[in-house]
Amino acid sequence: MSRSAVRRPVARAVAVVATTALLGGGLAFVAPQTAGTATAAGCDSANRATKDAGLGITHNYSKSVAMTAGAGAKVTYKIDVGTSNGGNPYVNTIVDTPPAGFGKPTAKVRAYHFLEGLKEEVVAVEAAGKGWKVGSGGWSVTSGNPVTASFTYDLPLASVPGVPVTSGGIEVVGTVGVSNKLPDLTACYLTRIMTPGEAIGSVGDDLSSSGSTQDIISDVVEGIVSGALAGAGSSR
Repeated sequence: MSRSAVRRPVARAVAVVATTALLGGGLAFVAPQTAGTATAAGCDSANRATKDAGLGITHNYSKSVAMTAGAGAKVTYKIDVGTSNGGNPYVNTIVDTPPAGFGKPTAKVRAYHFLEGLKEEVVAVEAAGKGWKVGSGGWSVTSGNPVTASFTYDLPLASVPGVPVTSGGIEVVGTVGVSNKLPDLTACYLTRIMTPGEAIGSVGDDLSSSGSTQDIISDVVEGIVSGALAGAGSSR
């Protein structure tokens, strides 16, 4: 891995800790939130919708998020697709539209598998317009076993504590009756200052994906020394 590639996650980790410390002391200035916002009074962390599929069958859709999220940490949106009254559709694609400015998420899907029961597994994520999608040959949905897709995003470091953030909606594609576009099925969270545990977790995530700790430290020290020498040379 190149030194520049190593420095990027380390720089983010340092920025996360520094930003958290400054925010805690009320000293930080951060850019305005780039994501969509809503008034605190109307900030709903979960929304639901139903669809009449005929023959007495109803399909249920929901999108939810934790009520608060630490600025610079992570946030997970959960999308549930269920059914009632004997329906048994298959879902092939679930699309999540996050707030503007969010990057590519990781995702897991919890679904019922024949002879295996309920199982949650990590799934690949692909771009889908303004959102991100997960797909399958068909996740089974029954009245007792909805399909749940969880999309986890890194929050922008510029997130402003105290600001409510509203996501976009969802789209579901599957067998006849269950497919649905729900652009208004949103979820809102209130941004807060990142906790020390979240800050440590964010740093750990960055370090674990960036090579050995010894290599990282060596590279950072080398960069600091090089920068100091360059600065000294330019001052002469």
